[in-house]
Amino acid sequence: MRISRTYFAALVGAIALLVLVLPVNADQFPDHGQLSGMVTGSQPGVLPVVYAYNTDRDVGYMVFVVDGKYRAVNLMPGPYSVTIRPAIDQLEGFTPETVQLDVAADEHVTADFALKNVGPMPNYIGGYPYEACSRSDSDCGAKIEPYEKIFPPGPGREVLERYCFGCHHENIISYNHVRTYPAGHRPFDKAGWTATVDRMNARYAHAGLGRDPKTDPALLPRKDRDIVIDYLTENFGPDSEPRVVQLSSEAELDLNALEKAQYVEYIYNEDPEKYPVWPWSHNVAFGPDGNVWIAYRNCCIVRFDPRTGEQKAFEGNGGGSAIIVDHQDGTVWYSGGGTPQSIAPGVPSRAFIRHLDPETGLVDSWVGKGHSGYIFDSQANLWMTSGGLSKWDRKTDTIMSWRIPVIRGFYYGITVDSQDRLWGPNDNSGGVIRFDPETETFKWFQLTKEQPARVRRPGVDSNDMIWVGDWASPNRRQANGRNKGGTLYRLNPETGEVTGRELGIEYSSPYDTDADADDNIWVASDNYLSKYDQKADTFTHYPGVRRSDTLKLNITRDGAIWFINRNDSKFTATGGAAMALYPDKDKIKTFAAYYAEGSDHYRYHNYRGPKPPKVTGNPKYAIHVQNLEEYEEWAIDNKLPDSGYTD
Repeated sequence: MRISRTYFAALVGAIALLVLVLPVNADQFPDHGQLSGMVTGSQPGVLPVVYAYNTDRDVGYMVFVVDGKYRAVNLMPGPYSVTIRPAIDQLEGFTPETVQLDVAADEHVTADFALKNVGPMPNYIGGYPYEACSRSDSDCGAKIEPYEKIFPPGPGREVLERYCFGCHHENIISYNHVRTYPAGHRPFDKAGWTATVDRMNARYAHAGLGRDPKTDPALLPRKDRDIVIDYLTENFGPDSEPRVVQLSSEAELDLNALEKAQYVEYIYNEDPEKYPVWPWSHNVAFGPDGNVWIAYRNCCIVRFDPRTGEQKAFEGNGGGSAIIVDHQDGTVWYSGGGTPQSIAPGVPSRAFIRHLDPETGLVDSWVGKGHSGYIFDSQANLWMTSGGLSKWDRKTDTIMSWRIPVIRGFYYGITVDSQDRLWGPNDNSGGVIRFDPETETFKWFQLTKEQPARVRRPGVDSNDMIWVGDWASPNRRQANGRNKGGTLYRLNPETGEVTGRELGIEYSSPYDTDADADDNIWVASDNYLSKYDQKADTFTHYPGVRRSDTLKLNITRDGAIWFINRNDSKFTATGGAAMALYPDKDKIKTFAAYYAEGSDHYRYHNYRGPKPPKVTGNPKYAIHVQNLEEYEEWAIDNKLPDSGYTD
């Protein structure tokens, strides 16, 4: 018996050792490793995450700790800094802990943690990291206080909620400290608040592109104007300390879904000596080779190979809000602006539309606006937004533009449906606008009667249903002690029917939407990616890698959700980053990123026409407004001031 027991114990030990070194899932990538472990000391309501950062490759992996255990798969070999920390947007936390370890190819490494100082922790709403500073700002802390204390109830708050919060996030009012837009403002006395309110109420929208007011002046009659100015002066005067609204509730999370999920993050760390303001990433795009590109403002554009972590920055090229890759020749279109540099000899930094050949490094520069959104139609023509709408015609190599004859019409984000119709938001009026290239006509669709209401980037599913979230709206104001958060709207363009679903995230600001291959609608909002299952009529929320306003997202044919966090690099110096959420880590087929055929990002997958002209590195100026006379007639009919615009 003694011998048998010894043999049995040895056998059990050998099996346990094999469990530690063999892959847990059959689809583990060759030459990659795994990391897992146990976590003790947790309590109900605490959600830890483990973030493993490969310090050689600048690649990070994040997984959630569920039922006291975690597992990360397909780690690139190398040295790692592994941190356990609370998930973002939580009310319970603990002291983070970091360990250093190495992960070798085909190795399964374990690291266990014991949580310390578990308990309630103060937290605040929104995606702007107010405890962090920009390079030029060393004093940017904010006091966390309840909404009711920061915004005392009364007529002034009612006007603020109805009018100001239709376009702006709550914290921007209370954080009266100068910091890079849009995270704060300089302190105002009554004269300053008066000028600010009047500017918001009466100023022209995007001067050269509409000249209509930012919002409907009728929404703020004189009586309400005076009330809100007095309220702002009394509660947010020049001596008011910077404050942010306390988080009071957590989003309902599906732990089974979080246990399966894994984030992978690719970071580009710019030299801190080059720029006075930290650059920040804004948009992500896929190349035909599976590589990923980001527009990195004030700095450059950056290409990542997600299979290896290899990265290349194209310096001296600026970089703005939009970027897209031409899959015919691998050239990159992106927006400029926001850089003091000239992009090429003789080409001023005001050039906004740029076309890069990565092989030669040459850049064609179009002087004109087109910096918020780029997308190709089925004929591989490139459509661009910057308030108005522009088109680069592939056959003629010319750019033409249209002005939008809709009050407060402002194309920011853009998508294209299966009929090559272009969709963009109606700025602060809670609607979307469709442009039909065949008839060159615009049509406005109203989503919500709550005014003003701001929408940013629409998406489209396989049935040509249009989806968009209200980034800001009076509809989410305080009601019965609860903030309703953002709403996801669906528009049926054929019937005009509109339906809405609340996200269920307090103070959420849904920014972008996109449909996956199963027509689930993914929504990017502050601190979260959220999946809306149309069939089940349910949301599944995934807290992000770190606090940030989550911006443009793209979805691969394999179901990975790629996106950009802007402010975590803008204020915390974590670098420009492209990151992907894999909803099921055991079904990861590749880290390469490819668009699904027929998706709005790849409408031209069947296009076999001529390739675009070669990039020559010369400036170009051929931009022609197609509807100038019609627009001027519309402006006169709607009693708008003379735009003063000439072709």
